[in-house]
Amino acid sequence: MSSLTSRGMVFRVTPITYSRGSSQSTFRTILETPESFWGYGRMSRVEKHNPLKDGALSRKRDMMGVDTGKAEIRELTFDTVKRDALQFGLATDVMFQMNAGKEASIFLAVWKEHPIILKAYRLWQTSHHLSKSKGFVPVGTSKRTHCILGMAENYAVVEYDLLMNCFRAGVHVPTPIGRVGNYLTMRFIGDGKEPAPQLKDVTLLSPEKVLDQVLDDYFIMYTQVHYVHGDLSKYNILWWQERPWIIDVPQGYKVDTHCDMDMAVFLLGRDIMNVLSYFETYGIYRDPEVTMRRFIGAYTPKNIESYDLTELSEML
Repeated sequence: MSSLTSRGMVFRVTPITYSRGSSQSTFRTILETPESFWGYGRMSRVEKHNPLKDGALSRKRDMMGVDTGKAEIRELTFDTVKRDALQFGLATDVMFQMNAGKEASIFLAVWKEHPIILKAYRLWQTSHHLSKSKGFVPVGTSKRTHCILGMAENYAVVEYDLLMNCFRAGVHVPTPIGRVGNYLTMRFIGDGKEPAPQLKDVTLLSPEKVLDQVLDDYFIMYTQVHYVHGDLSKYNILWWQERPWIIDVPQGYKVDTHCDMDMAVFLLGRDIMNVLSYFETYGIYRDPEVTMRRFIGAYTPKNIESYDLTELSEML
């Protein structure tokens, strides 16, 4: 083993011999630098935008001592959520937890006396190993990260962007307000004390008009925002101010030139069937195949414009 010095940095060179059958050998160069090189003395560009997320060099430094490569659970307590929300300027107060799902928890928060929704994506344990070279690849996204916090933040980013794009296109969704790290705030749909009821819990006086409103909003979401909801049903539609509001969009599937069109059509068909099946309880019947052809005929990615719809009736 020998040492080299270059520009004030010390290199320790250790010989490594390849496995049996190979006569070739190489050298592994280990860089020894001041602590600031590994992230102790400076903040990376990523850390500036997200106070909770370590930079790439900091993650590499931390992972050097990790043996299993498995992620650890970081439960979000109410006190932690409230402290972070106030510190990051997302809310002036957090009242209580309204709901807890598999990926995130929903809190009723306040911004200068106005009720808002605070969504905190949970940092949960995974059975997948974290790769030092490729990182962890969340389901449904190509973004790669070395930690579960990065995955949680990725979901928050996707939901915020999708809500904003839907809102700007004219879809009736909760208006996004702000996002920091794995936290997301949006408009509270309700009277300020209780959330608006789900579509399944109300009796509609003009059900056919409401069906048209739901399909029109979804049509805009698909043809202009280029997303399918993926889980649209009577449970993910709220009734407020005499009209439906679409919620729970983070599992949306992007329909672009890189998508699996078969998957997009499957999810779109399932959403439309769920909606039409609910309104059949009011005696309203629409042909799901005709509705599907209207959607797909209005938009398909340029590289999939010749998508074969001959088997559409069998899928539905």
